[in-house]
Amino acid sequence: MSMDEPRKLTSNRSGSRKVVKSAARTLDVLELFQRKRRALSAAAICQALGYPKSSANVLLRSLVSQGYLVLNARTMQYFPSLRVTRLGEWIPRTMLVSGRVSAILEDVHAVTQETVTLSVVSDLSTTFLKVIQGTHPLSMQTPEGFVAPLFTTAIGMAILSQMPDEDIDELVDRANFRSRRREEQVNRKVLDAAIQETREKGYCVRYDAVIPDTGAIGVPFPSDVDGFPMALGIGGLASRIERNERAIYKHVRACLARHDRGRKIQ
Repeated sequence: MSMDEPRKLTSNRSGSRKVVKSAARTLDVLELFQRKRRALSAAAICQALGYPKSSANVLLRSLVSQGYLVLNARTMQYFPSLRVTRLGEWIPRTMLVSGRVSAILEDVHAVTQETVTLSVVSDLSTTFLKVIQGTHPLSMQTPEGFVAPLFTTAIGMAILSQMPDEDIDELVDRANFRSRRREEQVNRKVLDAAIQETREKGYCVRYDAVIPDTGAIGVPFPSDVDGFPMALGIGGLASRIERNERAIYKHVRACLARHDRGRKIQ
């Protein structure tokens, strides 16, 4: 389905429960801005979502009055306000990086001495929520907040391996919709093979994916919060990661088991 085709608003994905139309349309409008990433006129919003002009205008005016959209009086275009960005900014660090999670990362770091990261999906990328820098003389240095590709990295594969197919379909469609060149598009067959390999092995390893001469192992790290699959990353000098790949993964499993999370890993 094209990203701009009208969505059915009478049921959720499972089709088993009715949803409130006004609530669904509000979320559809915000998601449209998330995809387009630019100001939009009421006409453009109606065309993209298939809404009647009259009801769309009422909805848009309501979102402006509530402070979630701003309207440029000169261009008559709408754009999300900062209030929208603040709605979920508290979630990652408050709920995903708990004391227990931090203890697991520190445990893995103590054993491997490599750079250890915790990442979560962010649009079509992954964001490092927490980083413990490696202590080897030559270590991979990445700051917290670092953004890495989703589809071509070990941590990206570890995150995608935990997602249902319909969620992966949506991400791939979104990525390919934005791609300007054919070679930039995500090959779903290649991606599926990588995801399946990650699920079977329990982890993914990639070399030179982001930083030259480095390697990274991504391990699925299910969150305690539904809908937020995460990945534990162990990165360092490529030759060292390659030499110790299996041993590192074995250590990670042991660390997870010590913290009573091993049962959630394949």
